[in-house]
Amino acid sequence: MKYSKGLKKLSALFDPDLRAHQRKKGKIKEGLKKIRHKQKELEKKLAATDSELEQRQLQEKISILTTQRAKGLELMKELEQE
Repeated sequence: MKYSKGLKKLSALFDPDLRAHQRKKGKIKEGLKKIRHKQKELEKKLAATDSELEQRQLQEKISILTTQRAKGLELMKELEQE
Protein backbone atom coordinates (compact mmCIF):
# COMPACT_ATOMS: atom_id res chain seq x y z
CA MET A 1 0.00 0.00 0.00
CA LYS A 2 1.33 3.39 -0.93
CA TYR A 3 1.89 6.03 1.68
CA SER A 4 -0.86 8.36 0.43
CA LYS A 5 -3.44 5.56 0.33
CA GLY A 6 -2.49 4.47 3.85
CA LEU A 7 -2.73 8.03 5.06
CA LYS A 8 -6.24 8.38 3.58
CA LYS A 9 -7.38 5.20 5.33
CA LEU A 10 -5.88 6.33 8.60
CA SER A 11 -7.48 9.76 8.38
CA ALA A 12 -10.82 8.11 7.60
CA LEU A 13 -10.62 6.24 10.90
CA PHE A 14 -10.33 9.46 12.89
CA ASP A 15 -12.59 11.74 10.83
CA PRO A 16 -16.30 10.95 11.22
CA ASP A 17 -17.28 13.30 8.38
CA LEU A 18 -14.94 11.55 5.96
CA ARG A 19 -16.25 8.17 7.10
CA ALA A 20 -19.84 9.27 6.49
CA HIS A 21 -18.81 10.62 3.09
CA GLN A 22 -17.25 7.27 2.18
CA ARG A 23 -20.33 5.36 3.35
CA LYS A 24 -22.60 7.58 1.27
CA LYS A 25 -20.37 7.10 -1.75
CA GLY A 26 -20.42 3.32 -1.23
CA LYS A 27 -24.20 3.21 -1.00
CA ILE A 28 -24.59 5.23 -4.18
CA LYS A 29 -22.14 2.94 -5.95
CA GLU A 30 -24.09 -0.11 -4.77
CA GLY A 31 -27.36 1.45 -5.96
CA LEU A 32 -25.85 2.19 -9.36
CA LYS A 33 -24.84 -1.46 -9.71
CA LYS A 34 -28.39 -2.56 -8.93
CA ILE A 35 -29.83 -0.12 -11.45
CA ARG A 36 -27.39 -1.29 -14.14
CA HIS A 37 -28.28 -4.92 -13.44
CA LYS A 38 -32.02 -4.20 -13.64
CA GLN A 39 -31.51 -2.25 -16.86
CA LYS A 40 -29.68 -5.15 -18.49
CA GLU A 41 -32.46 -7.55 -17.45
CA LEU A 42 -35.08 -5.28 -19.02
CA GLU A 43 -33.03 -4.98 -22.21
CA LYS A 44 -32.94 -8.78 -22.48
CA LYS A 45 -36.71 -8.93 -22.00
CA LEU A 46 -37.13 -6.22 -24.63
CA ALA A 47 -35.14 -8.23 -27.15
CA ALA A 48 -37.22 -11.34 -26.43
CA THR A 49 -40.70 -9.79 -26.55
CA ASP A 50 -42.88 -9.45 -29.65
CA SER A 51 -45.74 -7.34 -28.31
CA GLU A 52 -45.49 -3.66 -29.25
CA LEU A 53 -47.27 -2.55 -26.08
CA GLU A 54 -44.90 -4.52 -23.90
CA GLN A 55 -41.91 -3.21 -25.88
CA ARG A 56 -43.01 0.39 -25.31
CA GLN A 57 -43.47 -0.25 -21.59
CA LEU A 58 -40.06 -1.87 -21.29
CA GLN A 59 -38.43 0.91 -23.28
CA GLU A 60 -39.99 3.49 -20.97
CA LYS A 61 -38.68 1.67 -17.90
CA ILE A 62 -35.23 1.42 -19.46
CA SER A 63 -35.17 5.15 -20.21
CA ILE A 64 -36.13 5.90 -16.59
CA LEU A 65 -33.33 3.68 -15.32
CA THR A 66 -30.88 5.33 -17.72
CA THR A 67 -31.82 8.74 -16.37
CA GLN A 68 -31.46 7.53 -12.78
CA ARG A 69 -28.03 6.09 -13.50
CA ALA A 70 -26.92 9.32 -15.16
CA LYS A 71 -27.99 11.33 -12.11
CA GLY A 72 -26.26 8.85 -9.81
CA LEU A 73 -23.03 9.01 -11.80
CA GLU A 74 -23.19 12.80 -11.70
CA LEU A 75 -23.59 12.67 -7.92
CA MET A 76 -20.64 10.28 -7.64
CA LYS A 77 -18.46 12.70 -9.59
CA GLU A 78 -19.50 15.52 -7.26
CA LEU A 79 -18.67 13.42 -4.20
CA GLU A 80 -15.25 12.51 -5.61
CA GLN A 81 -14.41 16.17 -6.12
CA GLU A 82 -15.13 17.03 -2.48
